[in-house]
Amino acid sequence: MRFRTKLALQVLIAGLYCPWPVAGAARAEAQQRLSLSVSVDQPSIPFPFPARLTLHLRNTGPSPLWLYRHARDPSALQRSVPAEESPNGPGRTFGGATLAVRLEPASVPKEAQIAIPAQARVLESVGLPHPRLVRVAPGTDYEEKLTVHLAPAVAQGDHPVWGRYRLAATYEAQYSNAADIHRNLGVLVWEGEVTSSPVEIELRPPTGEGTIEGSVIVNASGRPKYHELVSLSDRSERPLDQVLTGDDGRFSFTHLPSGLYWVTVRDPDSTVDTAVFRHAELTSAAPSASLQFAFLPPETYEPKQELHKPVLVRVTDRAGKPARGARLEIVWSSGTVAETLKAQVDDDGVAALELIPGRAFVTIKEHGCPKEDRRLDVAEGEGIDGFPLTLDCSRE
Repeated sequence: MRFRTKLALQVLIAGLYCPWPVAGAARAEAQQRLSLSVSVDQPSIPFPFPARLTLHLRNTGPSPLWLYRHARDPSALQRSVPAEESPNGPGRTFGGATLAVRLEPASVPKEAQIAIPAQARVLESVGLPHPRLVRVAPGTDYEEKLTVHLAPAVAQGDHPVWGRYRLAATYEAQYSNAADIHRNLGVLVWEGEVTSSPVEIELRPPTGEGTIEGSVIVNASGRPKYHELVSLSDRSERPLDQVLTGDDGRFSFTHLPSGLYWVTVRDPDSTVDTAVFRHAELTSAAPSASLQFAFLPPETYEPKQELHKPVLVRVTDRAGKPARGARLEIVWSSGTVAETLKAQVDDDGVAALELIPGRAFVTIKEHGCPKEDRRLDVAEGEGIDGFPLTLDCSRE
């Protein structure tokens, strides 16, 4: 049996405020202001269980950084861009933060020839993702926890190579509209990559022989539903592994110890919540389970069922000074679903929001000024949006 992963998912991002410097020079300088190290919760891992990593991203520069979370596997960004659309097409944005993990045996016997390299991939969100922007002050750290599935190298003769491995991670960020955000807001979106030093882990042979398999179908017709993301989680709902359904709509997870597992299926390209889940319990008497998932058209009744997008807003007065402490009230409605959010800008006049793409209306409340209303048209697609808002009122 080849210990190969069945899924390759991959993405990119971060941001930095800066008061209108030359964009190219500022971006080059910003790339030097982020350092990365990784730590592993469990240094010895039996196959097929994953590694739980913590990213330690440190802002070593003098200005605050805005970072996009969560980092994804690089292939996920490629999959999310429709093939018929240009990444810079009108009305859409693209980008994000990705984490590519490199896994290599610490040593390989001389007589062994590697036929299949070791593999590692960041697992996607089990349910609908919740991306957002976080502010990292100068000289401080931001930590992000990720789950990474690992598969050992395979030597010729179909022999997995167990033992010590070195793991290193590369964090990368890129946006289709970085220059526009910098020009319009004075917020520099950090673009570049940073790589950690390697850490050592041990991959051990599997300890179980259990199997969970099944199929995903369209409920009305019974036809197979392919390219659906199937996630396996433990009793505590911590993700363990993921696969995409094949052309026949089928999936399987093998080498599982006895225990209770949750299986979740969702459309990885949908902007509304499609997740459905079931549980399976494996025992020594019943080491295998078969599940079938029937997909129904999604019904959206609440804002949390729709994919939100990170948005930066910068509020200034007529003199161009930050409207420190200004309060924002944002209203969005599709006619069926409505959402109201409240936020307050920081000392730079900046607020980070999570908004559903489409038209939203913001009311700005600033001390000593009358209420003012503005419109935000949040673009479709991934990445972030940025809006400069200038008050008619000036306190001078």
